Amino acid sequence: MEALQRAEADLEGGRLKEAVAAADSMYLAWSRDRSLESLANRALWLKARALEADGLLGDAGTTLDVLLGRVEAGPLRDEAVARLSGIWTQTGESVRAADLLLDNPTALDESRRGLLRELVTGLSLTQLRGLAREYPPTSAGAAIVHVQLAQLLVVEDEADSARRVARRALDARPDAPERDIARLIAESSGSLREGTVRIGAILPLSGRFGGVGQLLKEGLDLALDGYRSGAGDAFTIQLMVRDDGSDSERAPELLRELEREGAVAVIGPIRSESFAAALRARVNPRMLVVSPTATEVLEPTPSAYTLYEQERLDRDVAADLANWTAGELGLRRAAVLYPLDRAGRSAAGAFQAGLEATAVGVLAATGYNPDSTTFKESIEALAAQEPDVVFVPAPNSRSVLTLAPQLYYYGLDHSIILGTSAWADPAVLRRLARNDGDYRVIGLWVDRTSPGTPWQRFALDYERKYRKSLRDNVLPALSFDAMRLILTALDEARLPIPAALSAYLQRRPVLAGVTGQLETDPTTSTVRRRTQIRMLYDGQLVRPDRSQLLNWLVEARVAAVERRERERERPPE
Repeated sequence: MEALQRAEADLEGGRLKEAVAAADSMYLAWSRDRSLESLANRALWLKARALEADGLLGDAGTTLDVLLGRVEAGPLRDEAVARLSGIWTQTGESVRAADLLLDNPTALDESRRGLLRELVTGLSLTQLRGLAREYPPTSAGAAIVHVQLAQLLVVEDEADSARRVARRALDARPDAPERDIARLIAESSGSLREGTVRIGAILPLSGRFGGVGQLLKEGLDLALDGYRSGAGDAFTIQLMVRDDGSDSERAPELLRELEREGAVAVIGPIRSESFAAALRARVNPRMLVVSPTATEVLEPTPSAYTLYEQERLDRDVAADLANWTAGELGLRRAAVLYPLDRAGRSAAGAFQAGLEATAVGVLAATGYNPDSTTFKESIEALAAQEPDVVFVPAPNSRSVLTLAPQLYYYGLDHSIILGTSAWADPAVLRRLARNDGDYRVIGLWVDRTSPGTPWQRFALDYERKYRKSLRDNVLPALSFDAMRLILTALDEARLPIPAALSAYLQRRPVLAGVTGQLETDPTTSTVRRRTQIRMLYDGQLVRPDRSQLLNWLVEARVAAVERRERERERPPE
């Protein structure tokens, strides 16, 4: 007994190898004597915990397997079952872990049924069918498997089979979470679209980013107004908003809280780090989480999307501009002037790769410091190459307003300038001189100025509801589109459960949103936009006309030659 206590002390003190060696020695000595069987089992239990603490999960699992072969029903067996199922879950053996829990019903108290619930949400339809055949719905634990199976059957358009499975699960007197879903499926008819649905949101309604959170909340409410007033909406939506107080570290706990309260999807968090942390905190990996504003996806994750991955937006626009230049204009002399930051380099690379894919190369590419006030050397170096087109991405409107007149002045006055969204910022269009803006071709993910666009209609609805100007603020529109994405998935999925919503968005549907044509990309956890190509003319965005652009290019070249000749003929002062 004293030896066991010393080994326990070694384990608690972090002396793991000493604890393993002592426990192994005690087990070998005591396992031969039936009167010492309980002590031998306790030694095995100690050894398994020490191996697990040392990161030797395979060895710990093997030790627990031996222990389960020795002990009968009771507290030690239940603890060993829970620990071994946890190890198998960590090592990617979720089916084996679920099978162990189901095979030991006495170990499945309420807290451990939570572990089983977490396990089965990540299983495939085939895996669930196998477990359901082996374990009929005669207990609350087995009912967890059968209800999850019923949900995936709905996703697979097997509604009749789903109802049968759900009715059998109800006979097992399942826990409340499974009971509510089983009743919804078993008692439904037709399209399975009815009832109250909870959608969560994690926003900073107070603290440093409180103003941002309020704008995003306005977009959510406006989207819900439209859904509720639409003809034939099948669901009653309850929006559950949680204020993170501008503290990004609160996101995981708030997401778990919304999950416990039955949210089928969550909008937010708004920052990249908290978005990633919230995803790691999900119990159900099929829970849909959509961030309207996370600018970076730290790690692509199933059933998660951001509408504002900035580098992806700029890269897609650059590639589409390259394809349009080669295919529509047929011009082959291209150059690139890009900002010396991560997004600028990424956009430049995407443009160059897009041209190379069409057998068109880039004459020259040079970077510029977006914080500088003069770009003479970089522009003159490119102008010397006589390019037909120059791709000039810019990080913001300030950079465009500084760059644009210098492009004209330092020699790129007879090249077609291609720009990204910053070139079409309403603030730029209001201030750009005609010589600096006409016949510039812009790739956009959202057109905020042309009449009759979804943005213009949204701005009108926003200003009517809130009695204030939207101005150029994109935040309410991003949250509006995030909510619309979830509501569309809800309507199309036919059942208000996370697995159904997630499965619908994995099919990459296209939705006409306020911020562009939205298309989910599960492989990158981003929402892509179809690039809109526009031409600047007289301060307005118009559809580009190939003949107009090529005629302008010819005329601009002639004018440039004439200007140079006049300069040569001018007598020295």
